[in-house]
Amino acid sequence: MTEGGGKQRINGETITGIALVFMALLFIWAGTQNPVWASIMPVNFVIIPIGIGFIIVGIIATKKANRARSSSHQSHY
Repeated sequence: MTEGGGKQRINGETITGIALVFMALLFIWAGTQNPVWASIMPVNFVIIPIGIGFIIVGIIATKKANRARSSSHQSHY
């Protein structure tokens, strides 16, 4: 998402990662309240690293997109 053609601040990968981590934490909390949710607790500890991975990929992609382009890479046609 860019603001007025400026630098990108956040992208889809970062949003996905934040959502996955939040969802896993919500499921972990639900597991403390309900035995059915507690039975799937190990899955939550797999979702968290996946979410963190998405956040890292999103940050790297955003930094690459915001990197200043040198004039040698621009086309003059």
